[in-house]
Amino acid sequence: MKIFLDTNILLDLLLNREKSYEASIILNSIDVGLFEGYISDITLVNINYIAKKQKKENEIKEFLILLLEIMEICTPDTSLIYEALKLENKDFEDNIQYLLAKKCKCDCLITNDKTLKFDDIEILDSKSFIDKYLR
Repeated sequence: MKIFLDTNILLDLLLNREKSYEASIILNSIDVGLFEGYISDITLVNINYIAKKQKKENEIKEFLILLLEIMEICTPDTSLIYEALKLENKDFEDNIQYLLAKKCKCDCLITNDKTLKFDDIEILDSKSFIDKYLR
């Protein structure tokens, strides 16, 4: 099964936020091969930008290297960006994440963003994903 992780899932883990335990379970399930993990290339940039206010540079770099080793990186092309701009959802970054998950033929998009909603791909928060696929 192919799963696409939104940036917030990975930030939960790196920054030890409230849902870090769920994020670690999901990342470990990818690492051991239960799922194929996908992220957007902008996720790497966003993680670095957001986390550098709270983490040391070497910790961030190690985390990004781990992601490169276990995740597939999806990159938008010009037509996907145009399509993201045309979607009715006003959050451009969410639109990119959603369209990349579809482009990479992911079965599920995991996010803790309650506003990310689309009907043609399964979207679950981290706890719901674990309850449905790892229990």
